[in-house]
Amino acid sequence: MRTPLLALALCALLIGVARGQERPSDAALDRNNRGAALLQQGKLEEAIAELRQVVDMAPAYVVAHSNLAYAYERQGRSDEAIAEYRKVLELEPDNSVVRNNLGALYSRDGRYEEAVREFEELLRRDPTNATAKGNLENAKRNKAVARERQDQVGRTLMIVDARPNDPWAAYDAARIFAQQGNNDQALAWLTKALDLGFNKLDFVSVDPALKGLRADPRFSTLLEERGAQTGKPR
Repeated sequence: MRTPLLALALCALLIGVARGQERPSDAALDRNNRGAALLQQGKLEEAIAELRQVVDMAPAYVVAHSNLAYAYERQGRSDEAIAEYRKVLELEPDNSVVRNNLGALYSRDGRYEEAVREFEELLRRDPTNATAKGNLENAKRNKAVARERQDQVGRTLMIVDARPNDPWAAYDAARIFAQQGNNDQALAWLTKALDLGFNKLDFVSVDPALKGLRADPRFSTLLEERGAQTGKPR
C-alpha cells in the first residue's frame, strides 16, 4: 500500500511577484491574477490559457510558472506540470514549496526514485524541513513496496514461462496481478488459465486474492460465459 505524501498548498493563491524577482509588466501581472482567480473557481482550461500567455510574456515570472504547474497538475497532466515545476526550480533552486510539490507529484505517479531525489535535495538545502523529512520517509517506503511488487511479478512470470501449459501457473499470475490492483493483467491471466483448462470456478468466485477483481464487471461476465460453456453455474 502506498503511504500518502503531503503536498503543500501552493498555487491557487499565488498572485503577485516572487521575492527578489524582477517585476513583470503590468499586463503579465494582470493576466496572472486572472489566471489565479480562474484556478480558484475551478476553471482549469481558462486558467491554463491565461497562464500560458503570461509565461510567454514573462519567461522568468516564477509565480506564473507555479500557477501553471498547479493547473496542469489538477488536470492530471503530470508531464506538463513537472516541466513547469522544473522551470521554477531553474529560476529559484531554493523554492522549498515547489520542490516538495514536485516530489509529491513524482510519488503519486509512482516515480519514487525521482521523488526521493527531490526530497533529499530539498533537505540538503533546508535540513529542518519537517514536511520534506516525512515525505522522504514515505517515498522510500513506497519505493521499497514497488520494488517488492516488481520482484514478485518477475518471479511469477518466470514460473509461467517455465510452465506455459500449466493452468495453475497462469492462475497464480492472475492472483498476483489482482492483489496489486492491475485488473487488466489479472483478467488476461485468468482468461489464459481458463483457456488452459482451469475449471475451479467455485474457487475463483471466493478466492480472497481476487477480492478486488470481483468488483470489476468484466470478472462476472467472464465467469458467466465460462460457466455457460461448461454447463456449470458460476
